[in-house]
Amino acid sequence: MITAEQPVSVWQLPSYRLILFGQLISELGASLGTLASSWLIYQATGSEAAVGGMWLLYFLPSLALQLIIGPYLDRFDKKRVMVFSQWMRSCVFFLTFGVILIQPEALWPLYLISLINGLIQPLYVPASQALLPSLVKGESLVQANAYLDSALRIAMIAGPPLGGLLVAWIGGTAVIGLVSLGYALSGGLLLLCQSQSVEARQSQSWVAMFREGLAVFYEKPLLFWLSIYAALVQFAVGITLVLNLPYITAELLGSSFHVGLFLAGYPLGYLLGSLVVPRLSGRIEQHILMLGSLMIGGATFIALGFTHNLWLAIAIEVLAGIFAPFFQVHSTSLYQRSVPSHLMGRVFSVRLLILRATMPLGVWVGGQLGDIVGIRPLFMGMGLLIVGASLFGLGFQKFAKKSLFRKADEGTGTF
Repeated sequence: MITAEQPVSVWQLPSYRLILFGQLISELGASLGTLASSWLIYQATGSEAAVGGMWLLYFLPSLALQLIIGPYLDRFDKKRVMVFSQWMRSCVFFLTFGVILIQPEALWPLYLISLINGLIQPLYVPASQALLPSLVKGESLVQANAYLDSALRIAMIAGPPLGGLLVAWIGGTAVIGLVSLGYALSGGLLLLCQSQSVEARQSQSWVAMFREGLAVFYEKPLLFWLSIYAALVQFAVGITLVLNLPYITAELLGSSFHVGLFLAGYPLGYLLGSLVVPRLSGRIEQHILMLGSLMIGGATFIALGFTHNLWLAIAIEVLAGIFAPFFQVHSTSLYQRSVPSHLMGRVFSVRLLILRATMPLGVWVGGQLGDIVGIRPLFMGMGLLIVGASLFGLGFQKFAKKSLFRKADEGTGTF
């Protein structure tokens, strides 16, 4: 059994509490804003393509900026980047609220929301992940990331039904105004956080900074492999985005209500699992905990391919969510402990770029092969791929040696 210094409870850190509540407000705002925007666009046009265009306007510029902005993030104070991100979103939502009040038929502000959100995301997410190690130290990072993930999942579970109720009660336009206030409050909470200032550094070209960030993956191969495994999971998630609805309705003969239950199963399970992660941290060897949970996640894909019972499928999806954070939370914590602080922004940006690029690839594969191969074989094939990759990682001595994880925790040397 691994012995480790007892981590300080993150709830004792005022700045961490502010970040947690700020993120919860932010994620709820994102969920409410997306639903309200989609509702207003669909209500005005009656076109699925119009709603799809909103999502394209989010994803495509976001991926492009993700590649460019990463190296430059390390030049700026991470807290200020996050505050700027939240207040910028607040301004855009407020502008949209005002324009729609004056011109109810105007749709361009709703597309502007999607565009700005897509451009802000590559700033906010890496900055938040890079800021955390300056506020939370040592083994407490696992606990801190687990609770932040919990806040995200709470928003994913509560956001859609809460958004639906609010849109029905006060209307989509009023929800847009409410989201503007939420983002403004989130930025205000972040502004109160205590963080280390960024020292001035000699200006470098984008190419030089990008190479310096990539060098971290060369010097610390474990981080590269963690990104590959995470990308594999995101690829599988992309496939499920296409197949979940026909799986429940066509294969299991469920209704739209059952689709909602199935989709809520994974974030509900993730929330439960993220609360357990800090309790098991240090009690089970880290590589076994991470890759073992990934293997169980792959096995749930295989189980979905075999089951013909609707409620069993929902239970399997909850189980998949429970085991997911054991890899994700520890992976993020390993990055935060092993990457030098002055390279954190660009490394996390490269990591996020890899993850975000593989999900659209999974969506494309799911759409292309779903009709040709079939939903069940595609689920089982994806599950076998994840299980096989996890077993390979457990058996691969260089990856599986727990000394590697210990070095990553200490941030020393090469692997």
